[in-house]
Amino acid sequence: MFQRREALTLIQKAKEVFWPSMGWKRTFKYVQYRLVRLSDTTHKIALGLAIGCSISFTPLVGTHFIQAGLLAYLCRANLLSAIIGTFVGNPWTFPFMWWTAISFGSFLFGLMGLPASTALPEYIDLHIVWNLLWHDPLRLFLPWLVGGYLAMLICIPISYYIFYRLVGTAKAARSKAKLRTVHKVASEITGPKK
Repeated sequence: MFQRREALTLIQKAKEVFWPSMGWKRTFKYVQYRLVRLSDTTHKIALGLAIGCSISFTPLVGTHFIQAGLLAYLCRANLLSAIIGTFVGNPWTFPFMWWTAISFGSFLFGLMGLPASTALPEYIDLHIVWNLLWHDPLRLFLPWLVGGYLAMLICIPISYYIFYRLVGTAKAARSKAKLRTVHKVASEITGPKK
């Protein structure tokens, strides 16, 4: 049902990830439309979005969907909104999210006096990160992992509040529009008020 007539090539799929052909504005409108039409409570949808958004702080990229799904199941949040929320973590936002996670982890490890702690250099490029991961993986990865989950725990309530307001407002607007349509049809059938 939701498939293209002609399948995209691998290069076209990669391009769609970074720059959707329908444009960012239309993509966000479509996601908003899908979220508002979910038949769950505002609380469950907002919690799912907050979980999905927050899980992106962790460095385990291939498991974000799985982690978001499990956490949404455990918290009784909306599974689809949790998966949609993971798209907040994308190539544009990962550097900022992961820098925050590594900073939290390094600070926490330094506070505890653990040897796995590493200070971030002033200038980071792929070569420096690759050398750290290759020669001493725990020195970077462990603080990153711990800091990612700490950042996630901090981000969930903040993003929940934001998403709750957004989803609640959108659902209320949809409900009012639906009610206007019902009143319009009813007035056409019964005639104008006297």
